[in-house]
Amino acid sequence: MVTPLSDRYLALKEQRPDIKPAEILQVLAQDMGLNNLSYLGFHKTTSGGSDPVIHSTYDPAWLTRYQEENYHLIDPVVDKSLEGTLPVDWSELPKVDRTTRNFFGEAMEFGVRQNGVSIPIRDHAHGKAVLTLNSDLRIHEWRKYKRGIIADAIYLGCLIQSDMVASIGKGQPAPRLSNREKEVLKWAAVGKTAWETAQVMTVSNSTVNHHLYNACAKLDVTNKTHAVAKAIRAQIITI
Repeated sequence: MVTPLSDRYLALKEQRPDIKPAEILQVLAQDMGLNNLSYLGFHKTTSGGSDPVIHSTYDPAWLTRYQEENYHLIDPVVDKSLEGTLPVDWSELPKVDRTTRNFFGEAMEFGVRQNGVSIPIRDHAHGKAVLTLNSDLRIHEWRKYKRGIIADAIYLGCLIQSDMVASIGKGQPAPRLSNREKEVLKWAAVGKTAWETAQVMTVSNSTVNHHLYNACAKLDVTNKTHAVAKAIRAQIITI
């Protein structure tokens, strides 16, 4: 059985607390047969702006050029990811304009592979981010691989985001969740739906959703997946 990306990530963080972001991405990429893994975050600053933060396994020469040329402003993958909520498969992006074709052409010269999926990460408190998986699998093989990994990759993105912004809230007390709010997050963490959680807790489905809503509000996140990741990282819940 293949170890999920998220489980491998959590294990690496526990075994090597001081591991650098680019290094952990490299280990994950190698373990999962990916050519590259990349994180691009737009973290809110005290002045209200957003500074791009990049951690990646891409060729350092490409990263240098990407940052020096402010390519995040024209990168069609980033643009599409930040405007929506669903993962963006590169093969589904229209490449009719010259800027997009030139961008992808130059990226390939630096070893960026042809197939990829970019996952939007929504974090109301700290800004938006994008996690990208990159592969040289053939298109039909890539699509099959993506279907099998996408759900876990979304969770991985939330875990990485929580770690990346941890220093922003350093020193601030963790949000105080009620026992019921903690309980619904614990069941969500092990894959239970709201309906299944309601059966276990012998409450109504609407009650479960109410507790989930309150937990998300207290944790300052917009969805259940990110709430679980943040609660685990803050040691509010354990699984």
